[in-house]
Amino acid sequence: MDAQATVLPICTVQHDFQTVVKDVLDGLAPEDTFWISCYKQGQPSVHGKATATLDERDRNLVLYEGRDGVQFRSHGQDRYSVGCPALSLDETCIATPVASYQISVDLRKQSQITAFDVAPDGSQFATGYHDGSVYIRPTSGPSAAPPSATSKAHVSTVTSLRFFPSSRVLLTAGADFSLSILSADPPESSSYTTTKVNPARTLRGHTRAVTSTAIIARGRNVLSGSKDGTIRLWDMPSGSQIRTLAAGTNHFVPVIALSAGERWDTYGSGPEAESQSTSPESLDPREVDTADKVVFCALQDGSFESFDLRTKRATFRSPTGPPGARSALQAIAYSPERHALATGSASGLTSIYDVRSLGQGPTSTFRRNEAPIEDITFVDLSAARFGLPPPESSSSQGTSSEFGLAIATEDGLPYIAELHSSGPRVHAELVGTDCDAVRFVKTAGHDVWSTADDGLVRRYKSR
Repeated sequence: MDAQATVLPICTVQHDFQTVVKDVLDGLAPEDTFWISCYKQGQPSVHGKATATLDERDRNLVLYEGRDGVQFRSHGQDRYSVGCPALSLDETCIATPVASYQISVDLRKQSQITAFDVAPDGSQFATGYHDGSVYIRPTSGPSAAPPSATSKAHVSTVTSLRFFPSSRVLLTAGADFSLSILSADPPESSSYTTTKVNPARTLRGHTRAVTSTAIIARGRNVLSGSKDGTIRLWDMPSGSQIRTLAAGTNHFVPVIALSAGERWDTYGSGPEAESQSTSPESLDPREVDTADKVVFCALQDGSFESFDLRTKRATFRSPTGPPGARSALQAIAYSPERHALATGSASGLTSIYDVRSLGQGPTSTFRRNEAPIEDITFVDLSAARFGLPPPESSSSQGTSSEFGLAIATEDGLPYIAELHSSGPRVHAELVGTDCDAVRFVKTAGHDVWSTADDGLVRRYKSR
């Protein structure tokens, strides 16, 4: 599978190049330069520069000239592109953050964000830290505003945060084997005061660190995955455990990530469902909206497994690869409406599957280098136009992408991949970090959010 992976190029720009451009616009320098680097595994790298010069007639216009093998263009409204003829690299969109948020509290000992999520309505986000603390802050107001709420939800590292569909309740998980429920009601006014929140409920049952969570429907039931090799189904009103599923064909292989959603065939006549023709077990009275759901789990041994929550049985497990070549799956995302599953590995490989035919293997695999994939999420490219504006001569009936994926990587070079029937390509580079590992990437509405080891939360807004 690895040998057949498509190698995608990388374009990276000096993380503060917009500051350079602003200095030119403000007249602090008649011109200035910033660096641009382009890479493609197996080919020589290209390191060039772009010069930003103030136009002599229009003092509100900056002109750009790439040199040393790179091209740089502005497309207006903070939209830029990079090209590199030596690598046969066409213009690639450079997406810049519209906001960067720094939590203005004393986090000197725990500034690295270990868990992150954005409320579905985009009104607030939550960050978790090594000391077990959780901060919730609104997306409105100054980027350095203090959090609206804080909680010491865990006694050690916060490993997962997940807002409920209401955007007003937060599910947390930690390395202390527990989960908790926090109230996440946003403040009624912008007084910039921080409220301390105690967990409304604590869920215990795992015997090792909880690594990932998923919420079923409106949140009456939730799922948790753990390094103890189990996936557990919980009842929120009572805080009790409903069911335990053993991952890795009942071998209790550690679970790294979860993604749940509706079955692609709710009547159970799909190819995987046919192999599980036995009648579903009687639903526990505490279960709500589980009969038409499926959960996918990324496992430490490099495989992934799917469980039908209707039958409470595993329906598919992917191969693990030969010994010595196995690479843990660190990220997984399921899109029921696209019938698509995406996985990201510790060796930098992204794989796409059609869930209606999992046994046939991935429909597409690609990588940029061997940097681990930290997180992955689907992006609606028809609405989130992070790409470049179409050329004036192009036809509106051109081929559209099937879907997009935002991918966070340990090398600090997150990007959006565009999937076509003809293969993958880079849709946009998400720039702004200075070589810091990017651990999380999320979507809310049509915006993409990321967090890096520098402790900042970045927001990339659709155009």
